[in-house]
Amino acid sequence: MKIYIVGPLFSEAEEKQRRYEGKRIRNVLDLNHVEYELFNPVEMPLNNKSDVTSSEIALADVQRLNEADVLFFDLSTEDSGSCVALGMMMVKKFNGKNVHFYPVIHDTRLERNSLAGLESSCGFNSMMVGILKGNGITIYSSFEAAVEAFFEDHGFADLRLERIEDVSLEQSYACYHSFEKDEHGFMNDAYGLSLEEYQQFVERCVKDSKGIDLPDWKVPQTTYMLMEKDQAVGIFKLRHYLTEGLKNGAGHIGYGIAKDYRGKGYASIGLALTIKEAKKIIREDEIYLSVHKDNPASLKVQMKNGAWIDHEDEKEYYTRIALNEER
Repeated sequence: MKIYIVGPLFSEAEEKQRRYEGKRIRNVLDLNHVEYELFNPVEMPLNNKSDVTSSEIALADVQRLNEADVLFFDLSTEDSGSCVALGMMMVKKFNGKNVHFYPVIHDTRLERNSLAGLESSCGFNSMMVGILKGNGITIYSSFEAAVEAFFEDHGFADLRLERIEDVSLEQSYACYHSFEKDEHGFMNDAYGLSLEEYQQFVERCVKDSKGIDLPDWKVPQTTYMLMEKDQAVGIFKLRHYLTEGLKNGAGHIGYGIAKDYRGKGYASIGLALTIKEAKKIIREDEIYLSVHKDNPASLKVQMKNGAWIDHEDEKEYYTRIALNEER
């Protein structure tokens, strides 16, 4: 997959937006283990040199455009270079090439015009709008709408971690209550709680993350919900450090995916996101994990994230993930 981002670069705001777009796309594709190249003109060396000619920039851009099969276009300002790029890629599409378009035209004036949307007379080139719509290409009102459509079209999971206290009580409660009390070693500490009792449980989780009023046997732990849009789909617990008992037991991270979302690769992505958080908190050289031997899917998740089996007993594998890049 080769992706090209097209849009103006004439202001700090436009440069910042293009960089954000590149980062947003990369984050999701990396977590989904997708092989791709992303061409973002704001990151190309030619656009950061004072002695480069327009011809050199054009040749480089044309080469990258010809290689691309997924394109994001910011057409809101009708920047001439962006329109030329769109024309080139429409010709490629007319010639039977498989090209995926995600054009964005955003203008707040459209909401105030009696002819709502892109058919209003608010300055958009009718030929540009017509040629996109006439060829069945959806025009999006924001980059976020466009990139979410791209992820959905290609089956990429767009997931993020949020602290439990930052998620709606109803969402996190429903997620916890999709688990049994003990599922392959994932202990559901909220099992059987009423909503009112669960609210107190969340308050306890916040204190645990800050190390407040912890009993002697407990260590600080942050509880995250794995979110897909506004839906809580999993639970990830990150212990900030380990006692000897935890080193020989549960380890730093415990996790589970809600039943309706299993088998979609969410656990691998959620663990990868949790490892990123662990690197900010954990001072050891390795992340300790464990997995029941009757749960090979979870072992596969850990191995996919760089784990190896350190040792085992009759019931468990004890795995490790290096926090540095040397291993």
